[in-house]
Amino acid sequence: MTKALLLAAGFVLASAQANAGVLYGTDYDSYNGRSGRPSDSLLSLGRDGNFGAYCQSGASSGRRTVVYPFDIPDQFEVFSVRVWGIDDSASNNLSYELVKSCQPFLSGGGPVRTVLATAASSGTPGNFSQLLIPAEQVATSSTCAYFLEARFAPDNSACAGFDLRSVRVRLLSNNPDVIFRNGFAP
Repeated sequence: MTKALLLAAGFVLASAQANAGVLYGTDYDSYNGRSGRPSDSLLSLGRDGNFGAYCQSGASSGRRTVVYPFDIPDQFEVFSVRVWGIDDSASNNLSYELVKSCQPFLSGGGPVRTVLATAASSGTPGNFSQLLIPAEQVATSSTCAYFLEARFAPDNSACAGFDLRSVRVRLLSNNPDVIFRNGFAP
């Protein structure tokens, strides 16, 4: 009888944790390189055989940036963004900017763009991973959009093609409402 009660209690605790997601309210949102959207209609984005994206455009005009929009719930804290890629290019580096773009609340005006963190693939060639860590950043999703820009080359410049690929992006954020999210589980 005691073993049965302990087993039942273990199942209840395990199911509460399963419903709660990751402990302490931490959320991971992952995107593969293909999830990015070209920032310019002139950008020809290629897809490698796995999950990577690369810039195919030659020397024509336009931006050489891919955008990864994040769907961050209001009041979640943005901890970091980790990026993975491949840099086999001698001429270009892949640079990343974590950006917050906010529209003035109840007033006119253009969006205010703020760069929260940056990283680049410069250094040794091959596979790389970089971490972008902004200063304390609590999302205000009602008036702001959050996204990552991956830049393959300066605007209006030739791309490195398959030698420079964005493979994966992962956003780490925190749900501040841990007490209700996990059903009061310990």
